[in-house]
Amino acid sequence: MLSLVLWLLALPFLGAIVSLIFPVRKGWREAVAFLATLYAFILAMKMVVKPPFFFSVPIFSPLGFGFDLRTSTLSSFLVLFVALIGFLTTIYSIVYYRGREREKEFYAYLLGSVGASIGVLLANNFILFIFFWGLLLLFLYGLTSLGSLSSASHAMTVVGGADLLLLLGILILMNLTGTGRMSGFSPVLLKGGLPVAAFFLLVAGSLGKAGAFPFHSWIPRVSEDVPVPVMALLPASLDKLLGIYLLYRISFDFFSLRVGSGISQALMFIGSLTIMGGVLLALIQKNFKKLLSYHAVSQVGYMVLGIGSGIPLAVAGGLFHMINNSIYKSSLFLGGGAVEKRTGTAELEKLGGLGSLMPVTFVTFLIAAFSISGIPPFNGFFSKWMIYQGLVELGNQGIRTWIIWLVAAIFGSALTLASFIKVLHSVFLGKGKDFGNRIKEVHWSMWLPMVVLASLCVIFGIFAYPLIINVFLGPVVSLPSPAQWIGWWSPTLTTYLIIVGFILGGIIYLLSKGVKYRTTGSYIGGEKVGKDMDFSGVQFYKTLQEWKNFNRIYKFLGSKLTDFYAWLKDLGKFFSRILYIFLDRLVDYIWQGVAALCRVGGRILSLLHTGILPTYLTWGLVGMLILLLLMLGR
Repeated sequence: MLSLVLWLLALPFLGAIVSLIFPVRKGWREAVAFLATLYAFILAMKMVVKPPFFFSVPIFSPLGFGFDLRTSTLSSFLVLFVALIGFLTTIYSIVYYRGREREKEFYAYLLGSVGASIGVLLANNFILFIFFWGLLLLFLYGLTSLGSLSSASHAMTVVGGADLLLLLGILILMNLTGTGRMSGFSPVLLKGGLPVAAFFLLVAGSLGKAGAFPFHSWIPRVSEDVPVPVMALLPASLDKLLGIYLLYRISFDFFSLRVGSGISQALMFIGSLTIMGGVLLALIQKNFKKLLSYHAVSQVGYMVLGIGSGIPLAVAGGLFHMINNSIYKSSLFLGGGAVEKRTGTAELEKLGGLGSLMPVTFVTFLIAAFSISGIPPFNGFFSKWMIYQGLVELGNQGIRTWIIWLVAAIFGSALTLASFIKVLHSVFLGKGKDFGNRIKEVHWSMWLPMVVLASLCVIFGIFAYPLIINVFLGPVVSLPSPAQWIGWWSPTLTTYLIIVGFILGGIIYLLSKGVKYRTTGSYIGGEKVGKDMDFSGVQFYKTLQEWKNFNRIYKFLGSKLTDFYAWLKDLGKFFSRILYIFLDRLVDYIWQGVAALCRVGGRILSLLHTGILPTYLTWGLVGMLILLLLMLGR
C-alpha cells in the first residue's frame, strides 16, 4: 500500500519534470502526459478499494513536522476524481493545445497541478499540507499565465491572499491543539475569540480556493484569456474539490460546527449569496466562457450551504454536489472549448445552429446543462435534492431562517435553467450563422472526454444512492435511512418512467404518421367563413383598430405600455449594473488595493536586501534572538 501511495504521489511530478526540462521530440510530451495521468488513474482506482492507510516519518519533531500520509474513504474517492479529470483533460488537450506556444509548460503545469492536488488530499500534517497547497498556487499562476500575465497576477493576488489567511489560521490551530497532525485530536469547540478567529481564517483559505464570495472575482477574470483545458481542470474541478474538502474538514474534523449557531448561519449566508450573485451575473453575460465561469462560482454556494447547515443529509448533499460539479462543469467547459475550436469565437451573438453540425458536443453539453440546472434524473438534481431536504430539516429543528436559504437555493436553480436555455438556443438551436464548410464535429480525442463526463452525469444520477451515497459518503457522514428522509427521491424508478414516456411518445408519433386527417375551413355560427366573413385574428385586430373610440384607447395604452416596457428595461439595466458593481467590481477593487499594499511592502522589504553578507547574518542573529526570547517567555 505504501509503494502504491508514493507512486501515485510522485508520478505526476516526474511527468511534469520530464515535460519541462528534457528536450523531447514532437508528440513525446503528449505521450508522457498521457501515460503519467493514465497510470495515476489506474493507481487511484486500486487505492479506492484498499482499506484506510496511515504512514508517518518524523522529520522535525519540535515543529511538529513529519512526512505524514493518510487515506480515508472520502480522500481516496476524491483522489480518484482528481486523477480522472487530469487524465481526461490530457486526452482533450492533445488536439486542442497542439501547435500553441508554451506547450511544454502547459503539460508540466497540468501534471504538477494533479500531483499537488493528490498531495493535498493525502497529507496528514499541516506543514506538508501547506507545502502542497502552496505548490498548487504556483501551478495555478503558471497555468493562468498561459492566457495573460494580468489575469494570472489577479488570481495570484486573490488566492494567495486567501492562502495567507489560511496559513495564519493553521498556526493558531496548531497552537490550540498542540500538534501538527491533521487527525487524532478532538475537534476544537467554537467558543472564545481565538478558536472562532482560527475557524474563519481557515474558511477564508478554503473559500478562496473554491471561488466563493468574496474570493470569486479571479475565476471570471481568468476565463476570458486562459485555454479551455485550464478552466476545465482547475477552477471548474480541482479547486472546487480541494476547497470544499477542506471546508468539510474544518467544520467537522478540526472544529465542532453546531447546527443553528451563528457561525453556521454565517456560512449559509455566504453560500446563498454566492448562489444568487453568481447566477444573476451569469444571466447578463454574452461571452460563453465567462458565463460558464460565473456558474462555476454559483455552484460553490450549494456546497457551502449544505456543509454550513450542519445537517448530515445536507452535508452529504454538499459533498456529493462537489463531486457532481467537477463532472458536469468540466464537461461544459470542454464543450465550450470544442465550439470555440471550430468557430473561433466564444461570443453568444456570433454563434447559432451548431446542434446539427456538432451533434456529439450538443448532446453532451445538453446533458451537462440539465445536470447543473437540477433536472431529474441527472446527478445535479439528486445532490441539490439532498441539500433542500436538509434545509427543511433545519426548520423542523426550530431554525427560522431555513426558508430564506431554501428559497435562495431553489430560485438559483431555476435561474440556472433559464440561463442555460439561453445558451443552448444561442449556440446550438438558434438560427445558424454563415461559418462556411469548416464546421464539423471535433476530433474524437476531444469529444471522448465529454462523452465520459456526460455518461457519469447519468450514472451518478440514476445510481446515486447505491453507488455514491451508500458506499462513499455513508461512512463519512452519519446519514439517516432513506425511510426517514422527508421525501425519498427514487432516481431509478423515475428514469424507468421517463424511458417509458419516451417510448410511448415515439409509438404515438409513429402511429400518427399513418393516420389521414380531414382539413376544412373555419366556421362561425355554423356558417363557413368566406372572403366577406374574414374574421381571422389579423382582420379582427384591424377592424377593432378602425373603431374611433377603440383607436384612441389603443394609442393611449400602447404609449403607456411602451413607456412601461422602456422603464422596466432601464430598471433592469440599473439593477444589473448595481449587482455587477457590488458583487464583482467592488471585490475586484478591494483585491487590487491588497495587491498595491503587497507591492509597497515588498519595496520596503527589498531595501533590506543589500547583497552584503554581514547584513544578512545580522538579520539572522536578530531573528534567532527573537525566537529565543519567545521560547524563554513561553
